[in-house]
Amino acid sequence: MDESVRVLLTNDDGIDSVGLDVLRERLAETADVTVVAPAEDQSGVGRRNSHEVTVRDHEWGRVIEGTPADCVAVGLRGLGVEPDLVVSGANPGPNIGLHRLGRSGTVGAAIEAAHLGTPAIAVSTYDVVDGRVDDPTRESFARSGAFAATLCERLPGSGAFDAVDYLNVHVPTETADSPAVRITRPTDAFDVTVAGDGDTLRFEDRSYDPLREDLDVDFPPEETDTDRRALADGDVSVSPLGVRDQVAESDALADALDGVELA
Repeated sequence: MDESVRVLLTNDDGIDSVGLDVLRERLAETADVTVVAPAEDQSGVGRRNSHEVTVRDHEWGRVIEGTPADCVAVGLRGLGVEPDLVVSGANPGPNIGLHRLGRSGTVGAAIEAAHLGTPAIAVSTYDVVDGRVDDPTRESFARSGAFAATLCERLPGSGAFDAVDYLNVHVPTETADSPAVRITRPTDAFDVTVAGDGDTLRFEDRSYDPLREDLDVDFPPEETDTDRRALADGDVSVSPLGVRDQVAESDALADALDGVELA
């Protein structure tokens, strides 16, 4: 490579997270990496942004008292970095399914970057037995770091982002045996159980994590190409996604509104 790929690295778990540090070290072997990360854990904030944030210097770049989306905005519009890619992660647990795209801070950072015109990769690590990686170590993210580095080396200039705005990537920990790399789509399966006593209600997501045996999730026979299926098989899932092609056409809607007048 004649010139290093420029990467803006962020996450939703905070500047002190192990997953961020592993990605930073691994990407820095072949890329010019600038970190702009939240000061505290911002898991589950989606694309929430702020009107004002506090910024402080860090040896890797900047620390933001704000959300992952704030970090991306500062990195792309406040620092003059002009990266080739934004990488978000690595998250210690899966972010699969269409319903998670708007909830995850890890994915939210990638979506924010895409809306601001820079291709992005959201990286999540998962355990093939438990799903979420509890008490993660540096070894937990070793595969994620290596795969993210491969993507950063191969994708810029390849045309891969000509029709794709961002990638939602899941990589198993080292407990998985020789995982395959699969191009997937986010599953649209989603349901929730609401139960409780008195004034307290509990929500149980019935579709999110196929690796939890207590949820007893059944896969439809036709579900072979989803991120959920890839995780159930212990493979790497790469979902190519867009933010600009979400407008649907509906003749029925046009007919229903035909002739409507407001006084």
